[in-house]
Amino acid sequence: MRETRPAGRARTSTTGPGRKDRKRGGRRRLAALGAVFAVAALGLGSVIVASVDDGTPPDAARTHQSAPADTFSESRLEEQVTTLLAKSDGPRSGSRTPDLGAQSETGPENRVFTQPAVPTCIQKGIARDDAAIATEEGVYQGKEAMLVVLPDPSDPSRVTAYLVDATCVDQASPSPAKVLFEHSYPRP
Repeated sequence: MRETRPAGRARTSTTGPGRKDRKRGGRRRLAALGAVFAVAALGLGSVIVASVDDGTPPDAARTHQSAPADTFSESRLEEQVTTLLAKSDGPRSGSRTPDLGAQSETGPENRVFTQPAVPTCIQKGIARDDAAIATEEGVYQGKEAMLVVLPDPSDPSRVTAYLVDATCVDQASPSPAKVLFEHSYPRP
């Protein structure tokens, strides 16, 4: 059977522009699906990059970051005391006074010598109230500590170094601090 159609008209087709039975949006769905996969790949990539570590186990890395390294040790304390006393640039004996001579254009500036401040709770822990020669904050056996260097009461040619638990300073505790280590060294 033949179709009848007006002359000059082409045969009808099932595809092409303007046909209603054609399914639209195929390309749009494909583009949207591609965008979803791209976002997922970027997200996965950022998670992988963020989780890359330096080869240490996760628990060890957390412990290393939370526990500060010791700055004081019994084996190196004499060296640390000597270095601290050299840096303090204060008088080396109780009877010496600083020279406050006239300034010259080429000479060094006048220096003012101050005594290091020792918190009250640490003074109570040491049980001495004489002026400290030098102090330094740090960590000893995993605890906040303060190194306090005082003249040795029995021998003026020596100093006594005290490593004292310094947590009382942050807590403003009236109780005496605990002395963690005490040793006498020759005065440099």
